[in-house]
Amino acid sequence: MKTKPLNLFDPFPELETDRLRLRKLLQDDLHDVYNYASNPEVSQYMLWDTHQSIQDTQQFFNIAFEKYKKGELAPFAIEYKSTGRVIGTIDFVWWERENATAELGYVLTPSYWGQGLIPEAAQKLAAFGFQHMNLFRIEARCYADNAKSIRVMEKLGMSREGVMRGRLQVKGSRRDVTLYALLRSEWEKIDSPN
Repeated sequence: MKTKPLNLFDPFPELETDRLRLRKLLQDDLHDVYNYASNPEVSQYMLWDTHQSIQDTQQFFNIAFEKYKKGELAPFAIEYKSTGRVIGTIDFVWWERENATAELGYVLTPSYWGQGLIPEAAQKLAAFGFQHMNLFRIEARCYADNAKSIRVMEKLGMSREGVMRGRLQVKGSRRDVTLYALLRSEWEKIDSPN
């Protein structure tokens, strides 16, 4: 008799670090997310457009809620534990099970930039990916001029694999994209240093 494969996202996991709780988005988080999604300083480095209204953010929530309901890969809210506020999201934006590879994506409210919060959240999510999703490789990409995101990837121990010139046509312009990756064997050395 065949057993049904384990669905890692039903129920949706909750992960914790010293300062953060990674959990599914809740309707009560709508205004927290709109706060950063409507900020052009944030959206300039994203594939999505600046949210012009709370309805834009609600549309994002509706997509996430549908994925939670189906037990699919979906965004984790980044909750700052000391305030209970959502300050960003982090997720694997795609997962190729057959290649044991996923791509990490993240966004954070500007007032929390430079405090090491995305590396903290990303380390926890990477551990989940390698330990529970059986990943061999985690990738991350950003526009080649996004120095802050590049710094995050380097803090995670990711290796720069190159620049894909003219890779994306976004918001009316052609963008170069820098690709970073972390292999399971590299993560194991970082996670369990001798």
